[in-house]
Amino acid sequence: MEKVIDIEERIPSMRKKRRKRTNRKFVFILLVFVIILLVLLYFQSQASKIDVVKLNGAVLHDKDFYLKQAGIENGDSIWGFSVEGATERLRSVEGVQEATVSRKWFRDVDITIEEWRPIAWIDQKGQYDLILEDGEIFAPDSDPSVDIPIVNGFEDEDERKLLASQLVELDDSVYQLVSEIREPDEADTDRVILYMNDGYEVHASLGTLADKLSYYAEIVNQLNGSEKGVIDVEVGTYFTPYSKLYGTDKDQVDEENADEEKGDDSESENE
Repeated sequence: MEKVIDIEERIPSMRKKRRKRTNRKFVFILLVFVIILLVLLYFQSQASKIDVVKLNGAVLHDKDFYLKQAGIENGDSIWGFSVEGATERLRSVEGVQEATVSRKWFRDVDITIEEWRPIAWIDQKGQYDLILEDGEIFAPDSDPSVDIPIVNGFEDEDERKLLASQLVELDDSVYQLVSEIREPDEADTDRVILYMNDGYEVHASLGTLADKLSYYAEIVNQLNGSEKGVIDVEVGTYFTPYSKLYGTDKDQVDEENADEEKGDDSESENE
């Protein structure tokens, strides 16, 4: 025969179970409330603010410019900007190839910029702008501290881009020796003239410039430190001393030309 349990005997255990369920609900609600409160306090505190923004790779523009374009500023909420949106805005900046934005730790932002490398200054009627490695002309906000050659001429975009591609291919040791690059006045020619920091003048064809100058160090070594002059690598390799070309030392000719230019400027001012 089954034992019959009186309902009054079950009431205490039922109350106990109900109390446990009520307590669990209360603890859960309290925990949610505490979490929400902590989150609100976090977003209102300095712990959620950007402390350090690290910018890597910037040459063409300064840090303030890039931060403004990205929409990021010290003291802003670390969660108050979109990483994807900031990245896209930076990629659209003139002179920028690639950009990445990431949050670091809890309060830092890391921005890495990959710019088109400036490879030369170009004389734009007295104003010097930059030629980037893609051949485009870039007018900098301020003068970046870059030691690169000066280019005169090359107003034609195709020729300028060809020159840029040749300079990019140059060996760094030779590229660092290039002081100035001039486009001859003659029409329908791909000849280019380079003035080197070691005192030589190089005449070359624009389309084969990088290839021919890959032998520059060997050519100079074969001259055994003799008189400076013109190295012509357009077709073959030829060397002509300045004394044979100008009948005097090249430095003296440059000084005389400079004096003449100063005299012309003085006459213009007097007029």
